[in-house]
Amino acid sequence: MNISVIYGGTKKACTYNCVQLLLNSLKLTTPITVKEFFLEKEISNKSDRFYSCFINGYFIYLNSNSLDYLTNSLDNSDLIILASPVIQCDITAELNSLLNHLFYKSIQYNTKSFMNAKMGLVMSTTAGAGLPTTINNLKKNLFFLGIHNVFTFSKTIYEMNWEDVNLKTKLKINKTIFKLSNKILNKYANS
Repeated sequence: MNISVIYGGTKKACTYNCVQLLLNSLKLTTPITVKEFFLEKEISNKSDRFYSCFINGYFIYLNSNSLDYLTNSLDNSDLIILASPVIQCDITAELNSLLNHLFYKSIQYNTKSFMNAKMGLVMSTTAGAGLPTTINNLKKNLFFLGIHNVFTFSKTIYEMNWEDVNLKTKLKINKTIFKLSNKILNKYANS
């Protein structure tokens, strides 16, 4: 199974750790290949529309080459994961900018597109409010790309850092993610 993960930032906090739990759960029964994309705001540029993409240890700026690399990864993936923490009751500005750049792909893909056969997963965690808005925004963006098989994971954790989350909550999250990974694997096996 080929998987592309796009994170809304570079901070490896609660949302990142939930994605890692899912990837580890999928690895137990199916060989997977994962490409992870971390988005970071370009510090040297004051414009909010330009972001760099951290791929395999290198910063790649969102130009035609890096967008082609990312879209080729999405095209070759069986599962596309959009993961964003809740920032100001919505997805991160970095992820929003990237999705705006990718919007042209939605014109390319239509209802009879090969993207319809792909699975999508949206994941988000928050310490407070804004989870439904964030999840709906992520799902809407996958739908625009032509992906209609979308799974969701969202959790209000009440903590900013993964290390501060208590063990009981982590066990509940792990159990939920394990069930989610089984649903994804069943859908993958039947497709």
